[in-house]
Amino acid sequence: MKNTLAKLVIAFGVATTFSAFLTLIGVWFFRTQSVSPTFPYYYLLLTNVKDAAYALWGYFDGVHYLRLIENGYVDIGTQAFFPLYPTLASLLSSLTGLNAYLSATFFSLFCLALSLVFLWKLFPLEKYRQTSFLLLFPTSFFFLSVYTESLFLLLSLVFFFLLKNERYSLASVVAALASATRLVGVFLGLVLVWRLLARYKGTRPLYVLVISIVSVSGFLLYIYFLWSKFGDPLMFMHVQEMFGANRSGGEIIMLPQVLYRYLKMIFTVDPTTFLYQRIWFELLFFLGALWAWYKNLKSASREVSLYVILSLLLPTLTGTLSSLPRYCLVLVPFLLPKNLKSTHYFLLLLSSSLLMLYFFSHFAHGTFVA
Repeated sequence: MKNTLAKLVIAFGVATTFSAFLTLIGVWFFRTQSVSPTFPYYYLLLTNVKDAAYALWGYFDGVHYLRLIENGYVDIGTQAFFPLYPTLASLLSSLTGLNAYLSATFFSLFCLALSLVFLWKLFPLEKYRQTSFLLLFPTSFFFLSVYTESLFLLLSLVFFFLLKNERYSLASVVAALASATRLVGVFLGLVLVWRLLARYKGTRPLYVLVISIVSVSGFLLYIYFLWSKFGDPLMFMHVQEMFGANRSGGEIIMLPQVLYRYLKMIFTVDPTTFLYQRIWFELLFFLGALWAWYKNLKSASREVSLYVILSLLLPTLTGTLSSLPRYCLVLVPFLLPKNLKSTHYFLLLLSSSLLMLYFFSHFAHGTFVA
C-alpha cells in the first residue's frame, strides 16, 4: 500500500511538472503571438478564466465538454461526445466548488498521474522508456486538455492490467466504463470476450454472456439514453458531419478509398498551408502506427494486437484520417516497438519531442492540430 501511494505521489509530481512546463510554453506563445481561436463558444466559456492564456486546455473539443459539464446534452452535436468524462468532471465540480474548466483540467491531470502508475505496473522493465515516450509523444499535450485522453488511457491500462492478472469480472466493469468514454472502448469488451471464449471453450456460457453484456453496458446505456431523449440511438454517429473534417456520419467508407482521398489531396491542396502539413501528418501517423503494430505482433498478446488494430481502423470508416495523431496517443504504450536500440530510441524520442513542441505551438495558437 505504501509503495503504491509513493508511486502515485511520484506520478502526480511528474504529471504536474509536465503540465506546468507546457502551460508556461503556451502562455508565452499566447502573449507573444497573435492568437485568435475561432472554435465555437470560445469567448463565452473560456475568457472568464483569470488569464485567457491559461484557457488553452479547453480549446476545440474542450469547449463542447465544458458545455456538457455545465448543461448536459442540450446542444445538438454534443451527442458525439460520450458521457463518462463530463459526468465525472461535473461531479468533481459539485464536490469541490471549482468551475467546470478547473475541475476538468484537474481531473485530466489526476487521470494522467494514475495512468503512469498503471503504466509502470504493466511495463516494469520498460517504464522509463514508456513514460518518456508517452509524455513526449507529438500529441501528448491532449492529456492535459479537457479531452477524454487521460481518462481513456487510464481505463485501458487498468483493463489490460486486470486482464493480465485474470481478474475478468473487474476487467468487464472497467471495459464498461471505457465504452461510456469513447466508442473504441467497446473493443476492450470484445477482446475480453475473446479471451474468455479461448479460455473456457464453451464450458461456462452463462458467465461469458454476463461478462459480455457488462463489458459493453456503458455503450448500451448511452445509446438507450440517445434513443429515449432524441429518438436516435446512433445520434453520436449522425452528428459527426457537423464538426467538418470531411467525416461521414451516415455511411461507411472503406480504407482504400480513404487512402485514395489522401493521395489525391497531396496533389491538389496548396503545399504552403498548414492543412497540407496536416494531411501528411495524419497519413504518416496512421502508416507509422500500422508498422508499429505489425512489428509488435510477435511480442504483444493477441488481445492487445486485436485492440490496437481495431482502434486504428475504426476512425477510418468515417472517410478520413483526421485526428489520427491524437487517436494514436492512447495506443502509445502498446505501439512502442520492443527491443529498440538505445540510439534508435534516442532519435525517436528527440524527433517526437520536437514535433510535440511544433504541434503544441499550433494548438496554443488556436489552430486545429488533431
